[in-house]
Amino acid sequence: MIQNGDKFTVFDLRSSVREATSVDMCQHVHNIKKTPNDYAKRCLKLYADVKSSAVNLDRQLKDAGFKTTYRFAHEYNIVGLTPEQIVCDAYKLEYFYKLATGNPNIKVGHKAAVMKIFDDAARVSYYYAQYIWAANPMARFDYADKIHMYRDWGTVLNFLLGVGFLFHPKDVYEFTMRHNAIDLDEAGRRELYARQLTFKNWCMNKYNIDTGCLVLCQEHQDKLAKILTRTDTPYAWQLIKRAMWPVRQY
Repeated sequence: MIQNGDKFTVFDLRSSVREATSVDMCQHVHNIKKTPNDYAKRCLKLYADVKSSAVNLDRQLKDAGFKTTYRFAHEYNIVGLTPEQIVCDAYKLEYFYKLATGNPNIKVGHKAAVMKIFDDAARVSYYYAQYIWAANPMARFDYADKIHMYRDWGTVLNFLLGVGFLFHPKDVYEFTMRHNAIDLDEAGRRELYARQLTFKNWCMNKYNIDTGCLVLCQEHQDKLAKILTRTDTPYAWQLIKRAMWPVRQY
């Protein structure tokens, strides 16, 4: 199990995830029936048809004849992992987060053991994110250095899911740090959601393009709007620029 301050490889990370998520919570908490695997399978079933809204958006634009070199899906450097594995691992770890934040009915005398289990799961989640941030500097933004492994456990899990679903780092940031900001009140949360829904409905109703569960940052909303209205940079010039500056889009 990775401990604070340890240097680790992806193999250590994967081993730690297995160790942290293989715990039988039934012996520690009353009325627990589902395992981390059960929880992950249930969550994954929700996305069985569309495994990534970002990949699906790029495919829809191509199929509908919108010519662009831009891609809303982002390929992360995740050597030793796969996007599907990251999503599954994140859901298994989320099982413990949901339990920890849901006022669990802990059996008498088991509190210390349960707290250690939660600490292990939160710590592994944090170092999972650190592994990805180390290999993907463009995904760090400001929250990578400010985040706390226990207090911001939910934020870390949202980040991991965003990476696993191949969402662009700017869109991951939009969801984790703006839409789920700790200091955001309910009115502010509803306002941000309403703006996203308005844009999503505009894309669908006018152009039959479904953004799925993407939470697009303003920059990407503007970019998609230009693509759909065909007011973006001419495609020929996009191809020239890509040939001249073949770098990743950050």
